[in-house]
Amino acid sequence: MAALVRQDSSVIGGRFCAPRPLDGLEGPPARLPFLGMTLEERQRRAFLELGLDFSDDVVGTGDADLPEDRIRVLVREDVALGQRAVQRLVELAKTEERDIAWRASGRVGNIASEVALGFDDEPWLVALQPGGRASLERVADCVFVDVEVDERLVEFPLPPGQFEADVLELPLTESIVLPCGHWAQLLWANLLGLGPFLYRTLGGRNVVEMGARLVRALARARSTDPARVMATYVRLGEQCRIHPTAVVESSWLADGVEVGANAVVRGCILGEGASVEALAIVEGSVVAAQATVQRQAMVKYSVLGRRSHAAGDMQLGVLDREAALKKTAALLDQAIGGAVRVSAWGRLVRAPLGLAGVGVGRGSVVGANVFVAAGRTIPPGVVVVPAPEGVLRRIPAELPEGTYAIRDGTLVPARSDT
Repeated sequence: MAALVRQDSSVIGGRFCAPRPLDGLEGPPARLPFLGMTLEERQRRAFLELGLDFSDDVVGTGDADLPEDRIRVLVREDVALGQRAVQRLVELAKTEERDIAWRASGRVGNIASEVALGFDDEPWLVALQPGGRASLERVADCVFVDVEVDERLVEFPLPPGQFEADVLELPLTESIVLPCGHWAQLLWANLLGLGPFLYRTLGGRNVVEMGARLVRALARARSTDPARVMATYVRLGEQCRIHPTAVVESSWLADGVEVGANAVVRGCILGEGASVEALAIVEGSVVAAQATVQRQAMVKYSVLGRRSHAAGDMQLGVLDREAALKKTAALLDQAIGGAVRVSAWGRLVRAPLGLAGVGVGRGSVVGANVFVAAGRTIPPGVVVVPAPEGVLRRIPAELPEGTYAIRDGTLVPARSDT
């Protein structure tokens, strides 16, 4: 049983408006997918798990007087954050006599700067001292404070010769504070938050819980090999249906998730009612509620929005709500001769760490045999199909036996030299 959280009546949480609309995603920001829930749900939970009240008011849609005896900690409405970050800022705010804004130090701060896509001078998480009015002007005037955060450096091997380095070093932390207003930002916020979230929720929140789960994991793995032991850590919600031949390792599954025959799910978060069909592969990804990874699809290090469908291949990509990637289609994730660049609010900028796939807008469809180059953004409500001249659309009547080619959508006799 989890320990009771002591209520802290000296601090109240809330949100403030983002300075610009979403790019490549459909709002509101509160509905964006983050670690198996909506962004607003994760924001709220980060405060409530610390025993802090959370206000539904959004500063910027209407300013209000602050309580004379309470610190107000505000997160920007399009920013992903973790409980540990809120805790650290609250601790600092109680020792300060001024309004302060979060800025992570060290390598975590460097990664956050890359994810910002050129807007790293804006406040994402602030603490306002008691009294006065809560307004966007006051938020903008907060003094940035460098915060030392917990971090663990993890190395990820890259295909030799395809990137600027053969190994990608990422600092992972539970003190996550990252913007999500662009599809590439949403992607990296989920990827950087995925490891710490799985470690904490699957491994245990305290020493006693961690010890008990480790004993059970060792018994299930029948081995002391770390990789085999970690693979047994799985959280299953209620009414999940996992086929006996499926492989599910190191993953968090919400209620009502289905995983089909011979499917593989590793290091993932699957939201409520999500489905992974037979023979599909999903690794290192966040799949929102009621999304579907269809038969034989491959989804790696990606984010699938609510009710989206992936039947092709994608890596480092994002499908917004109700978007679809058809079978034999692919969202590419590499640029020739250097880092991937993305269009962000009218500017062409380097993607975080130079790595990104494709962002597909709400309700858009990428048709069969369509390949989309890395860094591209497909706007909402667009259907992309192959070139019509290569698709057989007309079949002549009384077609004699022989060999035919497709030309301008119809069949024509194939030449002997083709």
